[in-house]
Amino acid sequence: QISCAGSPASTSYANAPIPKLNNPGCIQFTRPFVARCNGLNLARGFTNRVGSTGSKGSISIVEAPGRDDPLNEQTAGALSAPQQVANESPQDAEERKKRLWKLAIKLPMYSVGYIPVLVGGAAVFAEAGMTPLLRVAGFAVAAICVIAWLNLSNDAFDAETGVDTQDAKPESVVNLLGGRRHLVLGASLAFLAAGVGLLAYLTTATGDARVLQMLAASIACGYVYQGPPFRLSYKGLGEPLCFFAFGPSATPAFYLAMQPVAAAAAANAATAAPVAAAAAVAVAAKAVPPAVWALSVLVGATTSIILFTSHFHQIQGDTKAGKRSPLVKLGVENGLKVLQTSTIGVYTVAAGAAAAGWLPAATVAALALSLPAAKTMLDFAAANRAVPERIKPLKKFACIWHITFGATLCAGLVGARLLAGAGAPLPGF
Repeated sequence: QISCAGSPASTSYANAPIPKLNNPGCIQFTRPFVARCNGLNLARGFTNRVGSTGSKGSISIVEAPGRDDPLNEQTAGALSAPQQVANESPQDAEERKKRLWKLAIKLPMYSVGYIPVLVGGAAVFAEAGMTPLLRVAGFAVAAICVIAWLNLSNDAFDAETGVDTQDAKPESVVNLLGGRRHLVLGASLAFLAAGVGLLAYLTTATGDARVLQMLAASIACGYVYQGPPFRLSYKGLGEPLCFFAFGPSATPAFYLAMQPVAAAAAANAATAAPVAAAAAVAVAAKAVPPAVWALSVLVGATTSIILFTSHFHQIQGDTKAGKRSPLVKLGVENGLKVLQTSTIGVYTVAAGAAAAGWLPAATVAALALSLPAAKTMLDFAAANRAVPERIKPLKKFACIWHITFGATLCAGLVGARLLAGAGAPLPGF
């Protein structure tokens, strides 16, 4: 017996965790569930509170299955999205909408934009002992604008193909705005214009055409990933595109654009000073060192792993929509093995680069600080891979690892320069 709105009520459980009572009328769960009282849905999904029903009656609680779980007829009816929304209170509806908007904004995902900028800036510091911080900030803002375009346009393109239905992805911006796909696409183009405009402003004066060419290639990869008529992600090519766009294309471009001579060229371009012309020639003639190529491989690999983890909970929906994602091709068990092997491989590549003299040893040693985040991601994947609703947060853990890895990589580059002292050569540069 538990208390429902302060009144006795019988309770039945089916495949649900045992609740913990903190206050009368409140039940806490640590797993997905659906609660019904007198035949009405009270709540669904991960939550920590079920409010009172206002009347006596029985409460039945069943675990909310994911899209791949077998559903019996009774449970399928209980999980109907339209019925769910119709039965929720205005307060619950407002809370649900806030939660969905928070998911739609995808704040952790913007790390894929600024991490290549920070790593490029840290590489400049490791080589020259200085970094133009204002340019680093400017490039980071521009990259975030481009990522905003990428996220919004992907929602619009997926809405067009039908892969992001209301049931499959309620946090899609298109779904949150009532299906106004063209509005979302227009907003994405505004972010793209802002990002490209800022990138052009920051790079044109450097005199190195390679920078704009490499960044343009990265943006092109972003479009063909989801945009018509290419939609290469539907063919399972999203990860290679992601690797190239954020790794060997963007990271060396930011490194070249933030060279001290490039900053001098940009600062003096308006006056056409002789030093500006000399700096532009120096930047255009500079080769990208092995260390930066090694760093770009690490950045590209960790970014691609984020994308890979996003497929685990979408296998059934992707299959239905004809999207041949890596997890559709591999299956969950093989996908887990690929995730584990790829994550270990990132650290193996870093150690190999240090052994070959392409990266400072101090830089690779600093990466040990990111190992706990990697272990947390892999442990979560192994424990929850079989249930789509439970594996869904895996991308969040991948983002945390990506940020931690990028931060320790930057710290290792800065530390290597400080340990070596000003002017001392570093391996790979």
